[in-house]
Amino acid sequence: MQTLRHRKKAENRQHMLDTAKRLFIENGYSKTNMEDIAEQAGFGVATVYNYFKTKEGMFAAMGREDMSELRTLGEAALADLPDDPVEGVLALLKVYLKVFDYISYAVMQEFIIQSKTSGPLYDEAERAITWQRDQVKIALDTAKASGRLDSGLDTSLMSYVVIDLFIRYTQRISNNRNNKHRFSELRKIINLVLRGWQLR
Repeated sequence: MQTLRHRKKAENRQHMLDTAKRLFIENGYSKTNMEDIAEQAGFGVATVYNYFKTKEGMFAAMGREDMSELRTLGEAALADLPDDPVEGVLALLKVYLKVFDYISYAVMQEFIIQSKTSGPLYDEAERAITWQRDQVKIALDTAKASGRLDSGLDTSLMSYVVIDLFIRYTQRISNNRNNKHRFSELRKIINLVLRGWQLR
């Protein structure tokens, strides 16, 4: 009986998140409120607030779910990187761009603006960025240890540079889901940054 109750709660929670994501995409983050989500999901407002205390908390929960999937893809990419250091970093960035498969660019822009302050959105953004930097650093360290990158390269600093460029790039790409189109310009940027450090 307890398991059935837990399963029902999990289903209700997921339905609320799915409804919220749809409304965020259709109407924008700032123009969607908890009352809208409750009505569209078929729950009372109090019930929704019982699951999620704030809209920010709901968006952060969505982000955690999406990041969980991206982490799985990222770890798989990190375990099977191309020998070429530039291609290795690009393989990771290509995974990070998959976030736009989960939610629209317009909503992500609102997320970026909201996350510049504090609270759950800021915390989720910081965790995601730290994870991305760590992954890029591992890729660079691996290439450096194998003699494919100059031994003088500060991989920690370079990981900050790469992810900062990546973030700035995602802030200005158009709102379409054609990752291949977006990726071609990103490839040029990373080539410009890393080729000078490549030995072979």
